Order: sequence, then structure tokens, then C-alpha cells
Amino acid sequence: MKLSVDWLNEFTPLSQIPFEKVLEKINTSICEIDDVEEFKVHLSSVITVKIKSLEKHPNAEKLQTTIATDGSKEYQIVTAATNVKVGDIVPLALPGTKLDGKEILDSELRGVRSQGMYCSEKELGLALESSGVLIFPADTSLGISVRKLFLWEDTILTIDNKSITHRPDLWNHFGFARELASQLQLPLNDFPFQADTKWESGNEGLTVEKTDNAHAYYVCSIQNVNITPSNTKIKSRLEKCGIRSINNVVDVSNYLLLELGQPTHFFDRERLKSTSFSVVKSKDGDSFPLLDDTTPKLQKDLLLIQNGKDPVALAGVMGGKDSAVIDSTKNIVMESAVFKREDVRYTIRKTNIRTESAVRYEKGLDSYTCLPVMKRAVQLLKENGNPNIKVYEPQGFNQTESKSVTIQTNLTFLRHKLGKNISQTEVTEILNRLGFKVTNKEEELTVLVPKYRQNYDVTIPEDLVEEIGRTIGYASIKTEALSMAVETPIRNPLRELERRVKNFLALEVGFNEVYNYSFASPTDSKFEFKEESSSLKIANEMPEEYSLLRNSLFPGLLKQAKLNQDRFESVNLFELGRTYHKEEKGPELAEERRWVSILSLSKNKPNDLTAVELEFLQIRETISELFQYLNLPKFEWAKTNRNYLHPNAGLVLSYDGTEIVELGILHTRYADEYDLKRRAILSKINMEKLVEVWEKYGRNSHFVPPSNFPQGQLDLSLLMNAKDSTESFANLVQTMKIPELESVFVQTIFKGETVGEGKKSVTYRFKLMSYDKTFTQERFKELSDSLVETAKANGYNLR
Repeated sequence: MKLSVDWLNEFTPLSQIPFEKVLEKINTSICEIDDVEEFKVHLSSVITVKIKSLEKHPNAEKLQTTIATDGSKEYQIVTAATNVKVGDIVPLALPGTKLDGKEILDSELRGVRSQGMYCSEKELGLALESSGVLIFPADTSLGISVRKLFLWEDTILTIDNKSITHRPDLWNHFGFARELASQLQLPLNDFPFQADTKWESGNEGLTVEKTDNAHAYYVCSIQNVNITPSNTKIKSRLEKCGIRSINNVVDVSNYLLLELGQPTHFFDRERLKSTSFSVVKSKDGDSFPLLDDTTPKLQKDLLLIQNGKDPVALAGVMGGKDSAVIDSTKNIVMESAVFKREDVRYTIRKTNIRTESAVRYEKGLDSYTCLPVMKRAVQLLKENGNPNIKVYEPQGFNQTESKSVTIQTNLTFLRHKLGKNISQTEVTEILNRLGFKVTNKEEELTVLVPKYRQNYDVTIPEDLVEEIGRTIGYASIKTEALSMAVETPIRNPLRELERRVKNFLALEVGFNEVYNYSFASPTDSKFEFKEESSSLKIANEMPEEYSLLRNSLFPGLLKQAKLNQDRFESVNLFELGRTYHKEEKGPELAEERRWVSILSLSKNKPNDLTAVELEFLQIRETISELFQYLNLPKFEWAKTNRNYLHPNAGLVLSYDGTEIVELGILHTRYADEYDLKRRAILSKINMEKLVEVWEKYGRNSHFVPPSNFPQGQLDLSLLMNAKDSTESFANLVQTMKIPELESVFVQTIFKGETVGEGKKSVTYRFKLMSYDKTFTQERFKELSDSLVETAKANGYNLR
């Protein structure tokens, strides 16, 4: 939001305070300032001059040589403009001025000196296109800057909207000035709400149907309107706040929005088909043209302004085009209303239309301003080119006129919350300055909240603590250590385990942690579960892509992998997060589960299956190392099938009969759905089951004293079918109960012409350890022979 300092000065004398102090008070006690800039400061050196003489350039047919004066000094200017003549008053950019990134110089054009440049409307930023030099009225003062002439000598504050989203009273110049006056202890001019307007008797036939769809709704008839451009003051103030001037009627509505924060709207009386107005809810499929030249099909229950039976506006959001004020308008109907913020937010969300009016309505306005704003509007219309208008009595209703908010509190509570021993006099003074009315009874306080703060803003005693705290300045509150017993925190095994797992994956093996939304699409929800009944739908509707709570972490990881697959050779990701499962429990709460999911993209071509299998084995080894890291060495791998994993590349890890980890290569069908160009290896760890096992076994000692004798190893290569599981032979060896056998694992897998089509060569490595004697050649041969015999006896061929 943009604020004009010149406009603020109209309500409270900020010029009496050093500007740096004003900015500091805003930042420390009110809101954040994003930017402070001098408006169109580059035009300070563009002045008004009068052309005294005009001659053809001696050396160029299309140029003219002119002499211009600012009243005290003359300038020689060479120009190509054809629309100027002697006696015209025009803008002159003096040397040093920068326009459109180019600096104006004192230079020679075809041998004739030119001490500047005459400017067009486009060059001054007044129009997108212009055909010649801007010519001012004959009574324009000479020698003044264009910036001063157009009332552009101003400083503009850009306020961070997020810092005042809870303060609808600050979304306008008067409200902001009122707040500044209280904080800086300056006087305040209340004139906007004290405009004195006399109504013509009668309602000119207008009627308003009272409904519960609005807090307040008023209309009044205004006759004898003359549509012209706005005066300089209104035009410049709108422009400084980023709003384009349209005409002297529409501009008044926008001006009021910026001045008082109360939206209003003007209808062309002749373009309305009825004299009755009502606030209604839309039916599914309703449609009418809007001011932005769109005709959207409306969903059910959007708030509409209805004229007779015809909708003429999206209430609080945008007016209709068919009833808008146009150049030929003579009679208008003015609307002033306050709608429920929930209804306006619903309309914004369903139509995706967000206007300046809607932004203010959705914060929650109070209805007390409806009638005073209409009086101020009439005053502005008369000042802005319509002195002869006739304004008839407003018609309508105010449902919340008698609403008030009173808060009971005491000094002990305020002091305790603030952490400062503040006096009753200081509390009363601060709250009174902020517009509150305070009644004291010893240390008890009864506080009446001002109407412009009572809707959603100040409603409980803690809100008063904030008001006092920000006014005295939080920096004035002494920082003290908490007075409390130091106790050993309650141990949280799951959090401990999560930190260990994250440390291992991120620091030990170099995976990157990612975070994804807990929302999912219907497609994502079917990744692991075919039935939609297990998915939890979000009640507060969102786009379909985020309409459900996720029941799997894999889709989020796959989308992250898609974004990064062309940027990095190595893509290794993991996410620690929750999934949500309804499990057909009806109205009962959904079940929440905790997982660590892992994704690794292959560095090899998708059809290089041998290389992909090796990468798969590396991830399996990484997970095995994780369990060793967690002091859980007695795990077992077994083959499994999952619809989203490759049929021959799915494993589960179990510990003490509990299935904890799932690992596999993503099925190509799912890889295509998520636009992955590389093979993806997926794994997920059930953290709730893992923590049970970790608590039971992870603290046990699995230490085995090292042997005094050297370790030995054997390698054995077997030829088997490409689709055969490599785990089968490893499990077979485990059943042999070889006392020296410490571990067995697949060292390499080879496929190629030398082993034959549909075959693979698998090399197993056996680690051997003796604790009572050194291995001898005879024992190595004995073990090797027994392994070979076992392989042959079970149908395996040696390579």
C-alpha cells in the first residue's frame, strides 16, 4: 500500500516532527515500511516556459529555433515539434534532467545551440502516447517546476501489506494519520467524517430490501452530474498512490477509498432497470459483464448487488459494466455498504478477482462509517466539478449500528504481561490517545474499544497489552532472564531417532533433504493406494492439485526429482514427513503416520539395466549401513512386490519380524506419469515401527571382540537367469552354518554377450573370520569346495 506524506500532513502536522523520527516510529510501533521515495523527483528540473520567438532552423528543414523565457531568464531551444507557436507555455527539461534513462544536455543541433528540450505528455509520464509538446493553459505560472505544478512534490511511503493485515483501520490516509497522531502525540483533524451535507427531501423512488447478507447497505440518488476530468489535486493524489484517473465521479470513489478506507460505488441511474436494491447470494451459473470487460460464470453463494431482478455488482469486489458511469451520465446512484468479510473472501477465492475494495472489505470493516462517507462523497463531488448536484436522502439499513466491545482487565494483568511496572495514569493516557475510553475503579479497568478497532482487531485483554507495549516501545521493556526451575526435558525417542537418521543421510552419505506440502492431488493419492476412500479431503476447498492430504511422500519426491533431473548429475533426496489416512473410519479422526522417504536418480541410461542394478544395490547397502549406524545389525532383506515398483526389483527390510523398510526401482509406468527421464530408486522407512525396534534393541551391545587372526574372503561367480533373485543363493549359504562365515553379499552383476542372452554372472563375496586359529590353505579349499558343491547341488552353474 502506498501513502502520500503530503496527504497525511493534511490530517496531522507531521512536518513538525523530523521525518527520520516519523519513519522510526512507524517501523517500531505501527508497521513495516518497504520503501520511501520522492515522487517523480527527476522532474524537478523540468520548468514552465513561454515561447517568445520561433524561427526555422538555418541548417535543417524539420527543426525550429525558439527563444523561451521562464520570466527571468531566456533559453534557446531547438525543437522538431510542429504544434508549438509563439505565446505557448510549455514544459522545458533543463540540461541534467533524465527522461526515459537519457540525460538532457546543453548541446548543438546542426550548428545551433539548444539549452534543453521541450517535453510531451509521454515524456512526463502523463500519457502512454502523445503526438507533440504539452501546451499548458495561458494562465500557468512561469518558472515553476512541473513537479510543483502538478502537485507532485511529495514523499511516498510503501507499506508492507502483511504487517497491517490485522488492522483495517490503517488501510487509508486518515486512519494512518490518526494512528501516527496518537503515537507522536500530535493534534488530529477529524474533518473527513464531519462533512456537513444537507439532503434533499425524499428518496427519489429508491428502496433497499433489508437482508442478513450485509452489515449495512445504503443508496442515495444524485442528480445533475457533469462528467469531466478531475481537478489537479485529486488526479495527483490518485496517481501518487498508483491509481489511474478516470473521471470526476469515479475518481471520487477511488479517492474516498484511499482517504477513509471505505469503498463506495456509483451507478448510472438511467442504465439501471429498477429503483429497488438488495444484497443476495448468486445461483450456480449466474453471469453478467464486469468492469474489467469479463463475463465470468459465477458459482453458487457469491454475494451480489441486485437491482430489481438484475445483478449489477459483485458485492465488495467489482461493479457491473452495464450500469457503470459513462461520459454521458447525468444522474447517479451512490452506494455505501459494509459486507461480511467472510463473504467477500469467498467471492475473491471463487472468482480470483482481487480489487482495492475487496482487499479492504476482507479485513473486516465496521458499519459506522457508511453514512459519514456518503456525506464526504457529496462534498468531494461538489469540489470536483459538480457544484450544482442535488442529493436525496439515503435509503438502507445498518444491522450493527449498536455494536460495541468492552474489555475488562486490571493493572496487575497488564504489568505481568508487559514485564514492566507501568502506572495507571500512563495506561489510561496511552489508551485514550489511541481512541479507547477507559473507566478506572482502583486497579480495575473497563475499556471501550473504538468502533474502527472493534471488528476482529481488539477484542481481548491481551490485545490491550499489545497496544500499550508497541506505544511505549518494546525496546523500553527491560530484558530479564526467566525465573523458573531448570528441569530435565522429557525424552522424545522419536525426535532423537529422526535426528540420527537425518544426520546419517545428510552428513554421512550426502543426501539432500527436501520439504514438500502436505497437500496432494487425486492422482497423487492413488500412487500407493488404489481406493480414494483412504484419502482425506480438505474441507476448505483448494485447487484440485491440493485438494487432499497426502497419503504418500513419494509423489512429492518424484516432482522434486523431475525439476532437478536436468540440472544435476547426482540427485539423491530424502524427506521426513507425515502422511494421513482415513481408512474408512467415517467421522473419526484420520490416522497420521511418520516416514522417511528416499529417492535416488540413476546416473546411467534407463536401458543399461546392469548399471541400474548396481546403483540399486548401493542404495540397499546405504540403508544397511543406516541400521548398523543405529546399532541394529540383525536385519533381514526379503523380496516383495508393489504395484509402483519394478516386479523384479522390490525388497523389504525386517527386524525381529517387523517390516520397517521398503526399497525398489520405480515402475516405468509411474516414471512416465511423472516425466522422469532417468530410472528412480525409491525407499521409505516407517519411523514409528523403527523407533519401537530401536528402543528395544538399539541400546543393546552388539560388540564382538576383534579376532587376533587375519580376516579372509572368498569370491564365487555363478551363472544364472537374468530374472533370478540374487538373494536365493545368499540365503542358501546362510543355512550351511559355516562357523567362520561373517557375511555374504553380491559384489558384481555382469550381463553381456559372453554370458549369453537372458543370463547374468553374479559374483558373491564371502567374508570369513576365525577366532581361534589362522586360516590354512586346506581350510580355504575345504570351504570353497563346499560352496561349489552346494551351488551345483541346487542347480547353479559356475562361471
